[in-house]
Amino acid sequence: MPQITDIRRQKQKLRFNIYLDEKYSFSLPADVLVKSGLKIGQPLSDKEIEELIKENEFARVYDRVLKFLSFRPRSEKELRDWFSKKQVGEETKKMVWKKLEHLGYINDEEFAKWWIEQRTSFRPTGKYALARELKQKGIPRDLIAQLLDGSIVSLSEIELAKKAVEKKVKLYSHLPLQEFRQKLASFLARRGFSWETIREVVKQNLG
Repeated sequence: MPQITDIRRQKQKLRFNIYLDEKYSFSLPADVLVKSGLKIGQPLSDKEIEELIKENEFARVYDRVLKFLSFRPRSEKELRDWFSKKQVGEETKKMVWKKLEHLGYINDEEFAKWWIEQRTSFRPTGKYALARELKQKGIPRDLIAQLLDGSIVSLSEIELAKKAVEKKVKLYSHLPLQEFRQKLASFLARRGFSWETIREVVKQNLG
């Protein structure tokens, strides 16, 4: 049975962090701490922990993470980083995570599909760059390869690159040929397209 190993007051807040077996697990308002009579060395059953969290912290953290998710879908890594940044206790995180999983908010495959679709539709990006971005989001390498090599990317690399430079071609059209070629190539390189694709698209736009 987990045991309370420390109770620490939060900075400038009337809340206290409860540590179970040396790990920060959850927090309680000062009045609840006093009312519950918790003290260092006291064992807590899973049921007692769950009741304390549900009554005093679950809703607060759950509402905050839903707000974080409201801006756009998130990968598992992004959520874990959020919990860490917000210093959410282990036991609270487990309970909130379970709720999010049950509601379908945690699904790296669906997140990766959404990310690829957004990039393809609104900011055409090469597969190299897409793979790098997804890796940074914590998506497994085998899943990235599966999605990028499958039917999820409806346009070819060439088509994506041509779509990406549509506005740039007009913007650079007044430039000398060599500068036009260099700017177009540099733009496509920054978007993560392969040099084979860059050469072909630049060639096509030279007329």
